[in-house]
Amino acid sequence: MRLLLCACTALSIAVACAEPPATDPVARGRQVYRSLDCGRCHQIAGEGARFAPELTHIGTVAATRVPGVAAEAYIRESIVSPSAYVVPGYPDVMPHGFQLGLSPADLDALVTYLTSLR
Repeated sequence: MRLLLCACTALSIAVACAEPPATDPVARGRQVYRSLDCGRCHQIAGEGARFAPELTHIGTVAATRVPGVAAEAYIRESIVSPSAYVVPGYPDVMPHGFQLGLSPADLDALVTYLTSLR
């Protein structure tokens, strides 16, 4: 019973201490990335999994993936329509319609954050 009480108290504290939404677009995008648990499949700077493409330098790499497509456009399309550009060597498993759970502002912030990773 005491263990259950401690777990509930810890959960209450964690919920009560939730980080407020950042106002800086890069910081907000980082929050969105974390809240969506993107690290379950992607890795940034050694954190996360490598089931999907590594994102540490995606702001630079994205500009080279498809000729004539800017990094920001590539990243946005990869989130909104993941099958549009599938990186060779990785399965096409990112959830389709993923953007439906994001507000336009949070989608913009996520793209800004990922584009900033150089």
